[in-house]
Amino acid sequence: RMFQLDSMERPHECIFLDKAGFNLTKRRRRGRNIIGQRAIVELPGQRGGNVTICAAISSYGVIHRHVTLGPYNTAHLITFLYALQEALLRREKRGDEQAEHPMYVVIWDNVNFHRGPRI
Repeated sequence: RMFQLDSMERPHECIFLDKAGFNLTKRRRRGRNIIGQRAIVELPGQRGGNVTICAAISSYGVIHRHVTLGPYNTAHLITFLYALQEALLRREKRGDEQAEHPMYVVIWDNVNFHRGPRI
Protein backbone atom coordinates (compact mmCIF):
# COMPACT_ATOMS: atom_id res chain seq x y z
CA ARG A 1 0.00 0.00 0.00
CA MET A 2 2.85 2.40 0.69
CA PHE A 3 4.10 1.94 -2.88
CA GLN A 4 0.63 2.87 -4.14
CA LEU A 5 0.69 6.02 -2.02
CA ASP A 6 4.16 6.91 -3.28
CA SER A 7 3.02 6.56 -6.89
CA MET A 8 0.05 8.93 -6.44
CA GLU A 9 0.33 12.58 -7.40
CA ARG A 10 -1.29 13.77 -4.18
CA PRO A 11 1.24 14.02 -1.34
CA HIS A 12 0.72 11.96 1.78
CA GLU A 13 1.88 12.23 5.37
CA CYS A 14 2.19 9.25 7.72
CA ILE A 15 0.99 9.85 11.28
CA PHE A 16 2.05 7.30 13.87
CA LEU A 17 -0.32 6.94 16.82
CA ASP A 18 0.68 5.14 20.01
CA LYS A 19 -0.06 5.16 23.71
CA ALA A 20 1.93 4.32 26.82
CA GLY A 21 0.87 3.76 30.42
CA PHE A 22 2.74 4.80 33.55
CA ASN A 23 2.24 4.26 37.27
CA LEU A 24 3.03 7.15 39.59
CA THR A 25 4.26 5.03 42.50
CA LYS A 26 7.03 6.64 44.51
CA ARG A 27 8.96 3.90 46.23
CA ARG A 28 12.51 3.61 47.47
CA ARG A 29 14.57 1.00 45.69
CA ARG A 30 17.78 1.33 47.72
CA GLY A 31 18.67 1.91 51.35
CA ARG A 32 21.58 2.01 53.79
CA ASN A 33 22.27 -0.07 56.87
CA ILE A 34 25.10 -1.49 58.98
CA ILE A 35 27.49 -3.73 57.04
CA GLY A 36 26.15 -7.27 56.91
CA GLN A 37 22.51 -6.36 57.60
CA ARG A 38 19.83 -5.76 54.99
CA ALA A 39 18.11 -2.40 54.79
CA ILE A 40 14.46 -3.30 55.31
CA VAL A 41 11.67 -0.82 55.94
CA GLU A 42 8.00 -1.73 56.38
CA LEU A 43 5.82 0.62 54.35
CA PRO A 44 2.08 0.70 53.95
CA GLY A 45 0.84 -0.15 50.47
CA GLN A 46 1.69 2.84 48.33
CA ARG A 47 0.12 2.57 44.93
CA GLY A 48 0.21 5.57 42.65
CA GLY A 49 -2.37 6.40 40.02
CA ASN A 50 -2.14 5.12 36.47
CA VAL A 51 -1.58 7.68 33.73
CA THR A 52 -1.91 6.99 30.01
CA ILE A 53 -0.49 9.25 27.32
CA CYS A 54 -1.49 8.99 23.68
CA ALA A 55 0.43 10.86 20.98
CA ALA A 56 0.27 11.35 17.22
CA ILE A 57 3.70 11.88 15.64
CA SER A 58 4.66 12.59 12.04
CA SER A 59 7.95 13.37 10.35
CA TYR A 60 7.34 17.02 11.33
CA GLY A 61 7.09 16.25 15.05
CA VAL A 62 4.32 15.77 17.60
CA ILE A 63 0.97 16.77 16.12
CA HIS A 64 -1.25 16.09 19.13
CA ARG A 65 -0.96 14.44 22.55
CA HIS A 66 -3.40 13.68 25.33
CA VAL A 67 -2.84 12.54 28.91
CA THR A 68 -5.58 10.82 30.90
CA LEU A 69 -5.85 9.20 34.30
CA GLY A 70 -6.51 5.48 34.07
CA PRO A 71 -6.42 3.16 31.07
CA TYR A 72 -7.30 4.05 27.48
CA ASN A 73 -10.45 2.65 25.89
CA THR A 74 -12.62 3.22 22.81
CA ALA A 75 -14.24 6.38 24.19
CA HIS A 76 -10.85 7.97 24.95
CA LEU A 77 -9.56 6.97 21.51
CA ILE A 78 -12.53 8.53 19.70
CA THR A 79 -12.07 11.75 21.68
CA PHE A 80 -8.37 11.71 20.77
CA LEU A 81 -9.12 11.15 17.06
CA TYR A 82 -11.57 14.09 16.97
CA ALA A 83 -8.97 16.32 18.64
CA LEU A 84 -6.33 15.09 16.17
CA GLN A 85 -8.63 15.94 13.27
CA GLU A 86 -9.11 19.46 14.65
CA ALA A 87 -5.34 19.88 15.05
CA LEU A 88 -4.77 18.80 11.43
CA LEU A 89 -7.49 21.14 10.15
CA ARG A 90 -5.97 24.07 12.09
CA ARG A 91 -2.57 23.22 10.63
CA GLU A 92 -4.00 23.17 7.10
CA LYS A 93 -5.68 26.56 7.59
CA ARG A 94 -2.34 28.09 8.63
CA GLY A 95 -0.68 26.71 5.50
CA ASP A 96 -0.59 28.03 1.97
CA GLU A 97 -4.04 28.23 0.35
CA GLN A 98 -2.64 27.36 -3.07
CA ALA A 99 -0.76 24.27 -1.92
CA GLU A 100 -2.45 20.90 -2.11
CA HIS A 101 -3.10 19.46 1.33
CA PRO A 102 -1.66 16.02 1.96
CA MET A 103 -3.62 12.84 2.48
CA TYR A 104 -3.08 11.68 6.06
CA VAL A 105 -2.30 8.00 6.71
CA VAL A 106 -2.75 6.97 10.36
CA ILE A 107 -0.64 4.00 11.47
CA TRP A 108 -1.27 2.34 14.84
CA ASP A 109 -0.87 -0.99 16.61
CA ASN A 110 -3.38 -3.82 16.61
CA VAL A 111 -5.14 -3.33 19.96
CA ASN A 112 -8.69 -4.74 20.29
CA PHE A 113 -10.41 -1.40 20.91
CA HIS A 114 -8.85 0.00 17.70
CA ARG A 115 -11.15 -2.39 15.81
CA GLY A 116 -14.41 -1.42 17.51
CA PRO A 117 -17.54 -0.72 15.43
CA ARG A 118 -17.48 2.99 16.36
CA ILE A 119 -13.95 3.40 14.97
